[in-house]
Amino acid sequence: MAFDPTPVRRCVCFDVTFAKLADAGVSSLEEASEKFGCGTKCGTCKPYILKMLQTGETAFSIDTDLSKAA
Repeated sequence: MAFDPTPVRRCVCFDVTFAKLADAGVSSLEEASEKFGCGTKCGTCKPYILKMLQTGETAFSIDTDLSKAA
């Protein structure tokens, strides 16, 4: 299996991909939480959702600085 430099692609607690959030037109972290539950359990997906909203990207490298979580 090849190394994937961007393995983070989903909210693992609710199994919702960032691509699904983007396709649904989610425009805020609050909306991702209300519509899909993302960010309401462990919260690890929060910084990635914020990156998705800023960049439009839906796959990310692992971010080891979780102090940025909103």
